[in-house]
Amino acid sequence: MERETTDNHTKNSHPGVLYLIGIVMVAVGILVLADQYLKTGWLLLAFAPIFGIFFLVEALRMQRFLFLVIGGLLLGAGMGGFVGMSSLFNRPLAHDIGWLLVFFATGWVAIAYLSRKILVKPAWWALVPAGIIFSTGIAFLLSDLRVIDFVLWVVSGTGIVLLVWGVYWRLFGLIIPGSLMVTTGPGIYLAWGTAMGLNPLAKTGIMLAIFAIGWALIILFSRVVTAKFVWWPLIPTGILAMVGWGLYISGDPKNATSFIANTGSIGLIIFGIYLLLLRKGIHR
Repeated sequence: MERETTDNHTKNSHPGVLYLIGIVMVAVGILVLADQYLKTGWLLLAFAPIFGIFFLVEALRMQRFLFLVIGGLLLGAGMGGFVGMSSLFNRPLAHDIGWLLVFFATGWVAIAYLSRKILVKPAWWALVPAGIIFSTGIAFLLSDLRVIDFVLWVVSGTGIVLLVWGVYWRLFGLIIPGSLMVTTGPGIYLAWGTAMGLNPLAKTGIMLAIFAIGWALIILFSRVVTAKFVWWPLIPTGILAMVGWGLYISGDPKNATSFIANTGSIGLIIFGIYLLLLRKGIHR
């Protein structure tokens, strides 16, 4: 009698899960049989995004966040697999991997966006893996696949996600790492991935000077979320800028004037934007 009660409770507690599993099993079996006869080479790859959409619809209907995660990942991975691995497209392997990752990132974006319909607090954290995966995919598509190229795209892409998230939701704790990462990637890339610096001393100076810009961005974007001007980032900004200039002058004295002028003009642009934002009252 107790065993029968337990079985009935199990059946009644997860009817939606059993229903979806049954549909998936039947559909996959049909697709496998069909592909054996049709030999399309892409039919099996198409089933993942189709079921991803199905799970997303069921997630919204049944208010199940687990179904939303499964649906988003299936949709993103399925679209990426179809575009990146299908024999319909003739591209280099690196581009196939890039498109796979780019479309897979859209699945995480779908999880973050649609979670607003299910959760009291939307799962905006899903944008972080989305940004990392998307940036990695862009690196496969647009770069020479050097380690320094991945540093540029992945670090900068993650920083942009954190910065936009922090500004939109007015979270100063996200603005700080976002501002720093946005300039860390370009700083390392321009210093060590290009021919801007003649020697390691000048390259280190370039890197530190660009890092200083990241601290200046904290001052700019903090005004969006705080009522008072945040002064403390000026300390690391000034220290890094002066050390960076000094190292660059020591390593490449001929081009020191233009380098200081360029980095200084960026600082003027940042504070000019701040004044424009202050004028429009965005800091309120």
